[in-house]
Amino acid sequence: MTDSAARTPTDGSTDSDTRTDKQGKSKLPVWLFRTILGVIIAAVLVVAYLIASVTVPLIWAKSIGNQVGNQLGNSIPLGMFYGFIFSFIPVLVAWQAHHRKLNKWVRVSLVVLGIALTIPNLLTLGVLFGTTQTAADARSIWANTANWFGTWSQIFMLVGVVCAVIVIVLGRMWMRRGRKIREIKAAEKVLRDNENAKERAAKAAIKAQRKNPSATPPATPAPDAASPASPASPTDTPRV
Repeated sequence: MTDSAARTPTDGSTDSDTRTDKQGKSKLPVWLFRTILGVIIAAVLVVAYLIASVTVPLIWAKSIGNQVGNQLGNSIPLGMFYGFIFSFIPVLVAWQAHHRKLNKWVRVSLVVLGIALTIPNLLTLGVLFGTTQTAADARSIWANTANWFGTWSQIFMLVGVVCAVIVIVLGRMWMRRGRKIREIKAAEKVLRDNENAKERAAKAAIKAQRKNPSATPPATPAPDAASPASPASPTDTPRV
């Protein structure tokens, strides 16, 4: 009896418990996993930035030079185009994220899309104001192939932002004006409906009186007995 009561658990249950304990101990904490993941992402971004800072300015400068086509006069309209389009449209796209009716992720996506659309202008600014040797080489390429591209691009970046702000302000004013006009029209419609209802009720009462002429209109209320007597006329003769 004693041996059977003191019998240990079966080997299968003991192995499963030990395996579960080992799995629980080998699992990384959440904070450690997030820290390692953040360090990896930061390292990848730094490496990508270093590679891009060496290669992208030259690629962008050569691309603009090819678009100009060895005709310096083409650099002015090309700079106006890039500067205006890639500042005007991004501001309008990113502004749509202020609508609170949209989903949170839709609003975040609009902001990210607006930033992505400014990449051509960011590349131009990186070439113009970069301090690396690659940026200096890119500027020398533009000096020979697209001399006025950078200047006119910067000017129309500002023009695009200003025009986008003007469009946003005018759009909000137009929407507010339209909302007020709709409210006024709704109030006028309510007044017209009330007047039409009163006219229909009056016409219905006239028709009912014509069909039944014996019906007398409601009598006017008699003056109250307790009300004060009317003042005497100056022509009345006093009683003796």
